Amino acid sequence: MANKKYDFSFNLSSLSTYTDEVGGELIRRAILESETIKLVKVQPGVKGSQAINLLNSDLYVQDGTCGWSPSGSTIYTQRDITVCQYKINETLCPADLNNYWLGQLLTPGSTPETVPFEAQISELKVAQISQYVENTIWGAQSGTTCFSGLKELVAQQGTGTTTVTGGIVVTGQSAISSTTALAQVDNLIEKIPDDVVNRTDWVVFMSHSNYRKYLINYRTANYYHFNPEGSYEEFKTFHPATNILVHPVGGLLNSNLVMLVPAGYVVAGVDLLSDMDNLKMFYSVDFDEVRLRANFKIGVQIAWPNFVITNGLT
Repeated sequence: MANKKYDFSFNLSSLSTYTDEVGGELIRRAILESETIKLVKVQPGVKGSQAINLLNSDLYVQDGTCGWSPSGSTIYTQRDITVCQYKINETLCPADLNNYWLGQLLTPGSTPETVPFEAQISELKVAQISQYVENTIWGAQSGTTCFSGLKELVAQQGTGTTTVTGGIVVTGQSAISSTTALAQVDNLIEKIPDDVVNRTDWVVFMSHSNYRKYLINYRTANYYHFNPEGSYEEFKTFHPATNILVHPVGGLLNSNLVMLVPAGYVVAGVDLLSDMDNLKMFYSVDFDEVRLRANFKIGVQIAWPNFVITNGLT
């Protein structure tokens, strides 16, 4: 008997492509394009709570005499980072568009399985998720979320010179103005502990509104040695005569908090390695509608809070 060959391969040329083909890429970009996360350390693979492992040492140098006299210690400590899980479920019914101009963009027939501008919808969701992540890592409150945002972590305790997390608060500061911004940042820089002054990742975080005031003060003080070319987002402003970056973030909207910290000491927890981290747009036959789904996790912690310096404002 002659062997017969049957071709069971699929011809998919008539099927619409869906955004879920790049869903993982989209949600990763949504999270990692947050203004703050671009600067700080990202710890992936956090499912719920995970320890940030810290190493420190007390060094004790002795006189070089005979004998063995142990002293000093190597110290292992941990700070837990907790992430909250979030999701987005949205329904888009193609039939709802029939009586509007968008209906002309639907595929022919009475059972369209796509909606117009799917790529643009996905891009918009990416931008909105990114903004949500930015606002959450600064503004999350332990009473309403499973972790404290950066503003709560550095909240001033009473009128003293320490914060809840053990950082440094420069008291007596007022809100930044276009004539005092440089001096106020100077006040924070003066408090940098000598044992970490040589770090190259110090960043001054402030709101965009205060950053614009800072730039005005920068200009009127005749500091013109920065490159004015490019967009506002491309500015890299370093405080005069220092290697300290001054950077605005959207998470400090309407806040007068100014925070100076080594960027590597701020840890954002994510779960980018999980297969649930994707933004997917798909057609549901059961409900005859297009659905959009996204799942992601986010949290934040400060590894070494004793090196955080703020103006104590909110």
